[in-house]
Amino acid sequence: MSESMDILSVRWSAKYGHFLRAEANVNALTYPAPPRTTVLGLLAAILGLEKDALATDLAEVRVAVSGAVPARFWHRVKLRKDPPTALPLEIKRNQRGSENPAPEKAALHRQEWLLQPEYRLHIAWPEQPARFAELVARIEQRRWHFTPCMGLSELLSEVEFLGCQPATPLPFGRYPVQGLCPADRAQLVAEETLGVHLLRLPRQVNANRVFSHAPYFLEHRGQPFTVETDCAWQSNDWRGLFL
Repeated sequence: MSESMDILSVRWSAKYGHFLRAEANVNALTYPAPPRTTVLGLLAAILGLEKDALATDLAEVRVAVSGAVPARFWHRVKLRKDPPTALPLEIKRNQRGSENPAPEKAALHRQEWLLQPEYRLHIAWPEQPARFAELVARIEQRRWHFTPCMGLSELLSEVEFLGCQPATPLPFGRYPVQGLCPADRAQLVAEETLGVHLLRLPRQVNANRVFSHAPYFLEHRGQPFTVETDCAWQSNDWRGLFL
C-alpha cells in the first residue's frame, strides 16, 4: 500500500461558470462540474505555466473535485466580429476619422452557464514537492500569476485556501465517497435515495491538445455515495478518488 501524502484543499467559486462540452455544437453546452484538465489549467494560471504544461509539468498532479451541481441558464454571447480595417500607410495631420463607421457585424450564440458554481478541490503532487509547496504558498497568500477564472477568461473566480493535511490510501472495500468518482476505478453500490449520474469528462490532454475522456459517477446534490474500490483516499474531512 502507498504511503500517505499531503493534500491541498481549496474552495473554488464564482458568480458564473462555463466548462465547454467537447461534443457541443453552436449551442455551447457546459459540463456540470470541472473536468480534471480544467483544474490543471487553473493551477497553471496560478503558477504562471504555459498551456503545454498540462501535458508535461502538470501531468502527474492528482485532482479530486466535489460539490453540488449548480443551477444552469442560457446566455447570449458575442463570439466573433469583423476584423478592423487596416490603417493607411500615410496619415495627414488634419485627417479625421470616419464620422459614420460601418456597423459592427457580430455573431450572437447561446451559451449554457452555471449560476454561482462552488466546488471543493483536493490536490496532491508528491512527485514535485517544491512545486507543490509553491502552489500551496501562492494560494494561501493569494499570489496568482494569472487571475483565476471559472472556465472562461471573462468569468473571474475566487480560490480560497482551506488547508493542507495528510491523506492515506484505503484498502479494497466499500466506502461512501464525495464528488466525482472515476467509473473505471470503482463499482457503484446502488442507493435508491441518491441521484447518481454517469457522464464522460476529459481526463488527459497531450502536447497536440488532443483530449482523452473517461466515465465518472456524480451525485447531483453533492451527497456522498457508496462505491467498491481499491483507489480511495481519506483525510480528516474528505474521502474520495482522484480523477
